[in-house]
Amino acid sequence: MKTVLALVVTLLFIGCSDDKSVEVQEEISQSIEKIAKVVKEESVKITKSVEKATEDSVETLKVEAKKVSEKVLKETKKVAQKTVVAVDKVLEEPKKEAKQAIPAPVVVEEKSSIDGGALFAKCSGCHGVNADKKALNKSQSIKGWSVAKLSDAINGYKDGSYGGSMKGVMKPQVSKLSDEEIKALSEYISKL
Repeated sequence: MKTVLALVVTLLFIGCSDDKSVEVQEEISQSIEKIAKVVKEESVKITKSVEKATEDSVETLKVEAKKVSEKVLKETKKVAQKTVVAVDKVLEEPKKEAKQAIPAPVVVEEKSSIDGGALFAKCSGCHGVNADKKALNKSQSIKGWSVAKLSDAINGYKDGSYGGSMKGVMKPQVSKLSDEEIKALSEYISKL
C-alpha cells in the first residue's frame, strides 16, 4: 500500500512539474497497473487463507465438539450403570431382610395338613412378616394376639360383624377361608 501511494504521489509531481515524454507516463501507468494487479492477487490469496482458516476452525470445532459429546456420553453411561447397581442394592435389601425375618413354619399342635405360614404369607404384605405392622396404617398390630382373639376377628371379618374401616378390605381376603384354615392361620399368627 505504501508503494502504491508513493508511485501515485510521484506521478502527480512528474505530471505537474514538466511535460515528460509519453513513454515515462506509460511506464508509470503500467507500473501502477502491475502493482494494482499484485495487490489484487495478494488480496485474493489473503481472502482464501482467511476462508481456509475459518473452514479449518469450523472443522476443529466439530472435532472438539464430537470429543466432548463422546466424553459426556461415556460419563453418562458410567453414572447410569452406577445408579442401576445402587438401585438394585436398595431393592435387594428388603428382600434379604424379608427372607431373614420370616420365621420358620410353626407346627400346629393338631397335626393339621394346613400350613398356617403359607396362609399368612398373603397377609404379611400388609401386616408385616412378623405381624407387627398396622395394615395400611389403619388397623391394630396383630402380633401377640391369642388364637381365640385372632380367630374371632377373622370370622368377624368373614361374616361382616367385625372391623371398622378395614372391613371392606379384609372381607374379600378371608371370605374363602375354611374353618380349619382360620384355625391354622390364627395359631400361626399367635406364635409370632
